[in-house]
Amino acid sequence: MKRSLVALAVVTALSCVGLSAVATAHTVRFDSTVTIHKHKNGADPDSFTGRVNSDRPRCERNRTIEIYQEVVGDDILVGTTTTDAEGRWEFVFPDAAPAGTYYAKATRKVLRRDENHRHICRPAVSRTVTFAGPPAP
Repeated sequence: MKRSLVALAVVTALSCVGLSAVATAHTVRFDSTVTIHKHKNGADPDSFTGRVNSDRPRCERNRTIEIYQEVVGDDILVGTTTTDAEGRWEFVFPDAAPAGTYYAKATRKVLRRDENHRHICRPAVSRTVTFAGPPAP
């Protein structure tokens, strides 16, 4: 009888440990925002600058930024860049920016992924900015 009680206690304890391990598994998602500013640089190529902001500093630094031009039906990926340690980014066009409406997207970033934890920075999309066409002659 004593052995049965001891065995039952051991099985119960192990079951509780197994359940607590499952209970601690989780996914945490962190919000971010991204800004965009246009710069007409005269004789130099046009550019965009911006910043990723988040309550989680790791969501700000080394974040991939995609620059899109809005096009009816399917937006065009113009280029990509990466944020610095403070979450700032810059994208410089090779030439003058084509006329159009643009926005920046901070892509999803995984901070931690293992069998029990996933920590993720959610993607973010900026407001739009517009470059006018070249001045008329």
